[in-house]
Amino acid sequence: MLHLRKLPLALLLFVSWIVVSSVLLFYLGNRHYGTFAAELPWQTGSVSLQDLAISATEPLQLVHVFDEHCVCNTRARAHIRKLNINQTFAGTAQHFLSPAKLLAHGFSLPATPAVLIFFNGELKYAGPYASGVMCAVDDSLIVPILKQELMLPGLWLNGDTTACRCPIP
Repeated sequence: MLHLRKLPLALLLFVSWIVVSSVLLFYLGNRHYGTFAAELPWQTGSVSLQDLAISATEPLQLVHVFDEHCVCNTRARAHIRKLNINQTFAGTAQHFLSPAKLLAHGFSLPATPAVLIFFNGELKYAGPYASGVMCAVDDSLIVPILKQELMLPGLWLNGDTTACRCPIP
């Protein structure tokens, strides 16, 4: 009889544990997911490879911008590894900068991780690698640009995409 009295209490504790664990996992898994530049400031001007002290050795240059404390970096680095395996992008020059170094050269980003794509020394894209929580290559925003399937007429400061990001204070 004593066990029958404890059953509702044990069931209540179990259900409470499931609910609290689910809420915490949802919060921790999605706290960095949102609009890349939701009302955060972008640099109004442009930046060139010369401004960043990068020589234009290849027509296509990628500048990866990471804040070392951002939890989204692992997802973006996995995206970069998958791109590097693809032979289509073998001739792409890649550089890594911190947001502070980029700001010192006159260009500010609202969040990281971010990528800047330069064609023939001219900035064409700045923003997240992909849409979606996992920053997967399947959801890539930059692959069509890199393959030149999507030709941008001018600079695209992509702040409207939802992705894993860490706002820059």
